[in-house]
Amino acid sequence: MAELYFFVSKDKVQDVVDCGLKLSEWYDREITLPETTGSRKVLKAFLNPRDDREKFKDDDYKCLRLDVDLDYCKVADWSLYRIGQDEPYLMQKYYDSIIPLKNYRFGTYREPEILVLTSVLPEYIEVTGIALDIPLLYESSEAIYLVNLMQKHEELYKDSGNHLLYAFFTYLEARGQVIRYEDKEKKCAVFFAKDSDEYSVLKIP
Repeated sequence: MAELYFFVSKDKVQDVVDCGLKLSEWYDREITLPETTGSRKVLKAFLNPRDDREKFKDDDYKCLRLDVDLDYCKVADWSLYRIGQDEPYLMQKYYDSIIPLKNYRFGTYREPEILVLTSVLPEYIEVTGIALDIPLLYESSEAIYLVNLMQKHEELYKDSGNHLLYAFFTYLEARGQVIRYEDKEKKCAVFFAKDSDEYSVLKIP
């Protein structure tokens, strides 16, 4: 079973607890899944309640924890779907990203969405408490994605993030927030903050 999270408005909580989540009523959209014909209704859920930041912080919504059979769960890259609305190439990449949840490795997608292909019965729905009742192993899918991305960078360049920090401080310089001094022979750069005495020393990539 997959442990998923789903938000409903507070005035609908009791209805869901009593009657469950009917796919025909609560589906997010209809899409054509890989290796299938015709469109399917899907209910959109999350691996972590903080993956829907807006509703997580909105007092008008309540977070529900769902237990769903893995065979009825797909995962896809929501970032590609969102951006792909105006870009056919990215939308095709979104469809390519859809895989069975049981094959998903945490941190692969920045904004993973779980596509649930079935209704959820009341006995598999639980209202979470303020502390979400069960401790979560990571802050959010976005956080673990960025950590993984940094680790990949370190494995490739062996520079402890120097390339990324250099690019970031160059961006701050373009915004007028830091002043850069470089010694190209020594391949060293010092970035001084404009509004404090802080500075950062980096290697020139």
